[in-house]
Amino acid sequence: MNTPTSEQLDQFARVLGDLLRTARKERGWTRKQMRAEMGAEEEDEVSLQTLATYELGTRRLSVERLVELCAVLEQRPDELLLRATTLAFGDHDGRLKVDLSALAHTTDPRLQPLQRWARVRARQCPVGRAPIEELDAHALTALAGIAGSPMYDLVQALRELRGA
Repeated sequence: MNTPTSEQLDQFARVLGDLLRTARKERGWTRKQMRAEMGAEEEDEVSLQTLATYELGTRRLSVERLVELCAVLEQRPDELLLRATTLAFGDHDGRLKVDLSALAHTTDPRLQPLQRWARVRARQCPVGRAPIEELDAHALTALAGIAGSPMYDLVQALRELRGA
């Protein structure tokens, strides 16, 4: 892996934050509830604003803070970092190419909520051009919301579709 650019590191921070937010929501917690679960000493207490900036990827996490958050969320830090790294740097320029025709006709239940979107986008492609869409982290986050799944799971399903 080459030395990441500033833009790639920003994307990594956003992806990591998205994974932390997803893990928190999977537990059914608000940020306030998560902060309470952390049981931090008053001088070390993490503000709600700080948690929000971690989740948005606008503030960088120290390794120690990441381990602390993962412990509260019952996530393994190494697995979370692997997912974030795969999502942010796994494809060229952090983008994932999706065959819209394959997505429009998939039988994978994880991807079925995206079929209509794929059909519409495929019809919008110029004649003679392959219906391929390059998705960045923002687009993947939005599609994960539509599909009702964590972004990492969506990316895995899209990669499997690409490999089929």
